[in-house]
Amino acid sequence: MNHRTRADSRRGRIAVREADRDARRDRFRLLLARADRGVLSAEDRAQLRGDIEAEVAECDTFRRSAGGQQAAAMRLRNRVEAAEQAIVEAEAERDRHAGAATELTERLDTVVQLSRALGDALPGDEWHLADAIRRLCSGEIAPEQALADTAR
Repeated sequence: MNHRTRADSRRGRIAVREADRDARRDRFRLLLARADRGVLSAEDRAQLRGDIEAEVAECDTFRRSAGGQQAAAMRLRNRVEAAEQAIVEAEAERDRHAGAATELTERLDTVVQLSRALGDALPGDEWHLADAIRRLCSGEIAPEQALADTAR
């Protein structure tokens, strides 16, 4: 079976880079063994220099890429922190509004109780409207239901 590597795909490019790196490292080992024995030829020295320069260039490329990835991760971290802060602020605002809504509902309850106590002070339609507003604010009925109730 023929396993041909496609250099135009991401996996293919990775495989080609890994094969090149492995070949360079094998040559390093061979040339370093020759250097240990003191038998490096002019051609071996040129090969060693080329391989080292290629390895240094590749390391520099990966180091720049890692720096860019770290910067992107930091930007995302800052965005997440900002989003979390916005959530905290929105929850605090929600709580403030919930407190205000509760206070308004209590006031409306007081108005309805007073209107019931006064009896004739509010005619039937106005009392019904006040009661519908109280029920709407307390969440007992939906806005559509309040409109339907007050349309009668």
